[in-house]
Amino acid sequence: MSDYLLHNYGPRDLTIVRGQGSWVWDAQGNRYLDCVTGVAVNAFGHQHAPIVAAVKAQLECYLHASNLYLMEPQVRLAEALCRAMGMDKAFFGNSGTEANEGAIKFARRHWLEKGKPSKIEILTFTSSFHGRTYASMAATGQEKIRAGFGPLPEGFRVLPVNDASALRAAVGPDTAAILFEPILAEGGIITLSQEVIDALKEAQAKGALLIADEIQTGLGRTGEILASRAMGLDPDIITLAKPLGGGLPLGAILLREAVAASIHVGDHGSTFGGNPVACAAGLAVVGELLRPGFLADVRERAAALRTGLESLIQRKSAQGIDCGPVVGKGFLTGFRFGGDLGAFQKACRANGLLVHRAGQDVIRLLPPLNIMNEEIAALIDRLDRSMVL
Repeated sequence: MSDYLLHNYGPRDLTIVRGQGSWVWDAQGNRYLDCVTGVAVNAFGHQHAPIVAAVKAQLECYLHASNLYLMEPQVRLAEALCRAMGMDKAFFGNSGTEANEGAIKFARRHWLEKGKPSKIEILTFTSSFHGRTYASMAATGQEKIRAGFGPLPEGFRVLPVNDASALRAAVGPDTAAILFEPILAEGGIITLSQEVIDALKEAQAKGALLIADEIQTGLGRTGEILASRAMGLDPDIITLAKPLGGGLPLGAILLREAVAASIHVGDHGSTFGGNPVACAAGLAVVGELLRPGFLADVRERAAALRTGLESLIQRKSAQGIDCGPVVGKGFLTGFRFGGDLGAFQKACRANGLLVHRAGQDVIRLLPPLNIMNEEIAALIDRLDRSMVL
């Protein structure tokens, strides 16, 4: 069936044919509680009515017109995002890696237009993940992502994650920007320490731009509209993607006016970026996120999930299973698991649960933001039945 697909992914022996809410079904009719959600893309689960309605309505108008012209869904989404996140300008692409590539371009242009030296350095962190195109790959702090694809673009320095002293020592006259994830999701769900957050603020005060990669952490995943803002940071550039298009390809770069002023006609572009169907879905996503009380409810249900996970880990550890601690925030959460992660994922699947991994030894849980309390209980129960000696 998949003979003509490039073998760049591992074996895929599960075919998803339908989704509804927090659940998906395979070709054999088996039902699974989906805690992968398209790797944090389906923030409102599957077939969420407001998103589906917005897409259908736009399909009746037009699918594409190009950025030679104004497209109303794109204009409206730019305004909604900037107002919600306190930013000034938006640029739309098709993915997270495109958003980070553009952010890197914009930061470098801003640095040069300020009359800074031609040597430009962007700091990033080990265990980070910023994408698989060339600049985003060079910025990524995981050798397994970069290996075998050199030479990579220069101008990046990868620092040890959560080492505030190393960060302070690295910031200098050539530091154009620091690209960071508030929680390094792919690298093992590593939350930035308060010391590093303080060092980021100091670097920004010295003139370095802060680029917050909120592709997996943003738009409600941690229970906040932006994880970086909840940490007390005020980024100059924000990159978004994953949940933004409600399941359709959409990425965004949000910029402060001072940075946006450095970008001129012809400096950047995208044929498909800001596609009106994807932007219509994005407007529905933002509307759902900003419903009164919704994010507070996310935080409450996420706290219930964490309590259940911590209780489960405590019981399983007492039984001799090497697991814990619980990591992450909101519905970007998980736990360290000392056994065979692949075998554990298969056990979960046998029990009707889809989970993902992060880093070397972390089971990552990315349930829909609107997962119900009874589904959270089912999630804990299925993990319990899967975690055996």
